[in-house]
Amino acid sequence: MSNRSEADSHNRRAQKLWEEGRLEEAILAWQKALASDPDSVEVLANLAWALSHHGQLSKALEMASRAVELAPEEEYPHHTLGQVYYRAGRFQEAIEAYRTALELRPDEALLHCDLGDACYSCEEFDEAARHYEAARSLAQDDAYAHLWLGWSRLQLADDSGAASTFEQALKLAPDWPEALYAVGQMSCARGDYDRGRRCLEQALDLYPPDDEEGRAAATSELGNAHRGLGELQRAIGYYRDALSLDPTHPSARFNLGLTYGDLGEYENAIAEFDIIIQLAPHDADARIERGSAYLAQDRHDEAIEDYKSALTVRPDHPEALSGLGSAYYSLGVFDLAAENYSRAASLAPDEPWSQYNLALALEAAGRHAEADASLEKAWDAGQENLELCISLARALTSDGRNPEAAVRAARRACGLDPTNADAHDALAMALYSGGSYESALGPAREAVRLAPEVAEYAYDLGLTQQALNDKASARESLLRALELAPDFEEAREALRQLDDAP
Repeated sequence: MSNRSEADSHNRRAQKLWEEGRLEEAILAWQKALASDPDSVEVLANLAWALSHHGQLSKALEMASRAVELAPEEEYPHHTLGQVYYRAGRFQEAIEAYRTALELRPDEALLHCDLGDACYSCEEFDEAARHYEAARSLAQDDAYAHLWLGWSRLQLADDSGAASTFEQALKLAPDWPEALYAVGQMSCARGDYDRGRRCLEQALDLYPPDDEEGRAAATSELGNAHRGLGELQRAIGYYRDALSLDPTHPSARFNLGLTYGDLGEYENAIAEFDIIIQLAPHDADARIERGSAYLAQDRHDEAIEDYKSALTVRPDHPEALSGLGSAYYSLGVFDLAAENYSRAASLAPDEPWSQYNLALALEAAGRHAEADASLEKAWDAGQENLELCISLARALTSDGRNPEAAVRAARRACGLDPTNADAHDALAMALYSGGSYESALGPAREAVRLAPEVAEYAYDLGLTQQALNDKASARESLLRALELAPDFEEAREALRQLDDAP
């Protein structure tokens, strides 16, 4: 026999205890309320929610299901059932319960957010974005809906849409660490490392001390910000701090390995990738990066083994194929290098470096016409890439068969960044190689002006001056090259020949 008055009293007390964070006492009070009124849908739903937070998921599902049976036409029992399923990791069943609730109350922003969460967990990102957008329309000041719409857009490769929505979330909740983290991470991804660092530092200050997951993520991303700023030792410190919070944090350890590689500390890099592979033997990316570290040490057999292992996991991985091409190229097996570079290029036809590497291997294999065709493809795809244009100019100058194309690539590099000394030196050498010594003199001087500390540029200027029979200037430039680099044998030999000339 029910006693609704007594049940209401226990229910009110339980809600107060819940608000005070006294979960176990709240559960006891709701159980007393249920004993007083076993068919109270409100008490059943409240108790189910509390039990799910206490980890008693089976009992919680029993209570929520009973509430739905008693009130199938009401929204909130279905909503509660969805929330319990979600906490149990049964995301598809949560989606079904939330959708039923939405049919009964389509204008409930919280329901759209919860359904978005369940869809996101099932990697149904289009559907998740649709529901977060609906929640945002119903509650325009809801920072949560903005934030998770941003994450959904990011998963859908809509980077600009994600960035915009993250910014809106931060505007609505400027002291919310999750919004600061999202903007910080996005800033780093877009190359604005200084802003990323500032946002992530704020996020780290605001995450609660017991939120180790959030703190580990922000700390790891701070490492990425400092790595992007070129502060590699500080980046290593942050990655290690992140791993102290979460020893299995995959991106912190992975980026720690990359940073050791940036510093040329390849043994340390290999040690970090070893740990990742022990924890996740089928991690293709970790094997590729370990292979690159081996290759940097000329440990070709181990590099090849890692690249091939990565390809057994992901047979069409362009980076693994490129790495394998680099290993064979280093060994002088140019046809095999070209074969792997060619496969990589076919998988990423808009990636100019794949075509560039293929061209180098084809040239080394004596397949000159094919090499020229690959260089043209690299040029077509990479005219906005400064480093690629410089590399193309150097490669074309080196083979000496297409001086016009070498000059074209170098001029493009100078246009992309007129302050880049390497671009001006590449142009000087392309012109010099084609016999245009007068034209080469200006860019050679500009390279030295922009980077007076680089011995190679002084040497190249000296060669150009020597070709113009300006022996005094040539001697001065070659002496400067030797002053900057006393072991520069080519400069020493050029100076000797200059002094021996009649």
